Amino acid sequence: MNEWQKELMKVTGDMEESKERVKKRVLQQQVIKAKKPIRFTLLTAIVTFCLAGFVLVQLLNEKTKQSSNVFKDTQLTHFEKITRINWGKQDEGFYTKEAFERYKNVVAIYYYAKSLGLHYSEAELKAVRNEHYEELVRIQKVPEYAVLFKEEGVEKYFRKYLEPLLPMYTAKTKLDTFYLEKYPTFPKGIVQEIAAQDALRYFDKHFAEQAKTFEEQNGIKNYYSSSQGIMYLGTVIKVEVEPNAFLFVEGVIPKDLENLSQEQIVKKYPKATWYPVLDDFPVKQGDYVRIESNSNQSIDENGIVTHYGVLNNVVISEPTVTTKLNIQNEQEVMQFFRQTEWQPAKDIATLPDYSFMLEGVRIDVWLSHGQSLYLNKVGYGSVHLSQKRSEELMKILGIN
Repeated sequence: MNEWQKELMKVTGDMEESKERVKKRVLQQQVIKAKKPIRFTLLTAIVTFCLAGFVLVQLLNEKTKQSSNVFKDTQLTHFEKITRINWGKQDEGFYTKEAFERYKNVVAIYYYAKSLGLHYSEAELKAVRNEHYEELVRIQKVPEYAVLFKEEGVEKYFRKYLEPLLPMYTAKTKLDTFYLEKYPTFPKGIVQEIAAQDALRYFDKHFAEQAKTFEEQNGIKNYYSSSQGIMYLGTVIKVEVEPNAFLFVEGVIPKDLENLSQEQIVKKYPKATWYPVLDDFPVKQGDYVRIESNSNQSIDENGIVTHYGVLNNVVISEPTVTTKLNIQNEQEVMQFFRQTEWQPAKDIATLPDYSFMLEGVRIDVWLSHGQSLYLNKVGYGSVHLSQKRSEELMKILGIN
């Protein structure tokens, strides 16, 4: 041992014994795992439970916050007040459901316009503000609406209920202008409905959870959108790229339109309707499709009537599911139909079971309940035969 080691031992003492104690303690700890007191284990469980509860509350609060960021109770109240005036006496649940539908439409348009990058200026917002304020001043003179301002007055009511909606109404103006440029050949009313329909489709895709949460918070049950429309079955005649539209003829299959010009088709099928071509529902000329529409409008220009519709959905179908009948006893069939009075055609939601040609005109046949027949004579109308008459026609046509 050298001199500096000796001097160190004078200060610290002999460390050999201490080293052995430490060594034994370390080895013992590796073999024996100390037990935690029961109180410590219980405390750990309580703390873990509290933390889990705290996280859950935060998540729920965040979900509620997201809903409140999209919808506001105050604005729903405004729409409910208007609904009560416009609809008169109804079930209590009706007012809230109808009010929410109107409110949701306004909110959907705002977020859809925002997604398209449509921005408005302060001047545009101010113009919309003046327009809605002046409208409020006008309706306060109408007895039915005077009740809205009885407690708060026009100024306070406007600030409380309408002012938060102004960005949404301004966005609607921008979206309508955008869609009028997109569908230049369509009437304004139909274009506005197309824009609103697209906005709802976008909103339901991206904000469904927020809408559901708001409905639950306000006790809105069994809410169904009024966007569901009427089903039509027919053929796409023409697709116009520039006006983003296609011409549709209900009740005909592609084969019916062979060798016919557009002018001949429109003359033969005067109810041919223009629908918008939507990004999610592409179609091409000659497609046999089932479409869903909840609105249409006709425009008469110099005696020429053009039909337009709002499109909810399009499904490509196969016309080959219909059995084609080859009529050999044409005179007998013609004699049968001389006793038939054709009525205005009803909406057709399914493909016909049978189809045949008579004097150059197609007649579609559907088997109805109780083996009765429903017939549609293209361009003439439809008729629902009694069971007795149906059995007679089935025998003539050879339908088993």
